[in-house]
Amino acid sequence: MDQLIRAFAVNGHYTYGPNLENMSYKCLLKPDGKILIGGHTTDYTNWQMLVIQLTADGMPDPDFGATGVSFLDLGAGEEILSDLELQPDGKILISGYMQNAQFQNAPIVVRLLENGSLDPNFGNSGIATIPITETDNEFTAVSVQSDGKIIAAGHISNGLSWFSLLIARFDENGILDTGYGTEGVVNLNLNNVDDEFFDMEVTAGNETILCGFTVFQADYTYHLLVMKFDENGQAVSDFGNSGIVIIGDTPYSFGDDLAIQPDGKIIIAGCTGDLLPADNDWALWRLESNGSADLTFGTNGLTTTDFFGNPDEALGLALYNDKIMVAGKVRNASNLLDFALARYDNDNYFNVGIIEPVFSGFRAYPTILGNQDQLNLEFSLLQNTNLTLNLVNTSGIAVSTFTTGHLEAGNQSLNIQVPAALAKGLYLLQVQSEGLLLYSTKLIFQ
Repeated sequence: MDQLIRAFAVNGHYTYGPNLENMSYKCLLKPDGKILIGGHTTDYTNWQMLVIQLTADGMPDPDFGATGVSFLDLGAGEEILSDLELQPDGKILISGYMQNAQFQNAPIVVRLLENGSLDPNFGNSGIATIPITETDNEFTAVSVQSDGKIIAAGHISNGLSWFSLLIARFDENGILDTGYGTEGVVNLNLNNVDDEFFDMEVTAGNETILCGFTVFQADYTYHLLVMKFDENGQAVSDFGNSGIVIIGDTPYSFGDDLAIQPDGKIIIAGCTGDLLPADNDWALWRLESNGSADLTFGTNGLTTTDFFGNPDEALGLALYNDKIMVAGKVRNASNLLDFALARYDNDNYFNVGIIEPVFSGFRAYPTILGNQDQLNLEFSLLQNTNLTLNLVNTSGIAVSTFTTGHLEAGNQSLNIQVPAALAKGLYLLQVQSEGLLLYSTKLIFQ
């Protein structure tokens, strides 16, 4: 059964908070088992990119940066890290943006040496960028081609109110490759409103597949966008409609992350539904290698997951054996943001993508309890299973565990006695089945 590994870091998790706001956006597992985490930190006066390297057991790596942490203060303004990528030689690529002297967000690729310091032989003192004219620009993704050239993608401002798709290619020294696109850059707008790339993958043939969204000018609705470019920065004509795939019959659909299967099919994670703040759901699309919908996956190539009837967004995915692991954010029944992780069937890449359902309509009450009180649970099981319920304190330690034993599908009602010696405070009730966390809710003991 999958459980939190408490021998990792401290009680199974690592935290770091040098400032008022600290965010992580990307995590990579290195070939040697070490872990790279990228994000930013700020005291709301100064902004810095932040890269942390942990050992395989979750402790700060003393050989990286300053005691495992590399702070990148690249200029006087805001700096945000969006993506991380490892080169085959162990150097670390970062994409994002930094504020220049004109207070414009300049899209940048930064390269670090293995020890976390800036690579002086890359770009300008470790930083590569492109010419810009407007305020809001960003490289949200970065990848490496098989020949060592570096591709970065995101969006670029072409006016005060709209963005265009952006791709740039640099050589291994951080110099724009003028043989790609137009003088090293692809700057493309499809619908004269807002187009952005969020993620990309480079194929074995150095073609690039990217996902994001495009906004239609007629009604300002958002649609999933997937595009494919050849190694010269030209749209691939036999992919979709002249290199373009646009999907979505709802007002709000876009892709945050993508992966290419060994058979060439493309998995995209994101969301679909109504415009915020109305409801939208996690979405997984699967496309054939030519950009057409894979009709054997989900319903016409799409599977969705609605957690609590509130806005949800799948932000990352990973392929593991015959499963698709998806992580993101959901708004719970109290309309508060939660982290969520789900596993979907992929059946060796040839079956439908369906989340493995266990229960629906889960209710726990009362949510404020005293010692010796009774916690009542009501839910409907969608399949036969057993459940494990953990009470987890604010340090991430499970202080009490209850296992149901075998339960039959159908409506269920459980009554659990609160432990007599439970300390007062805030707890999470976590419900698991076969190692998967399916539901959590906050409880207060007083």
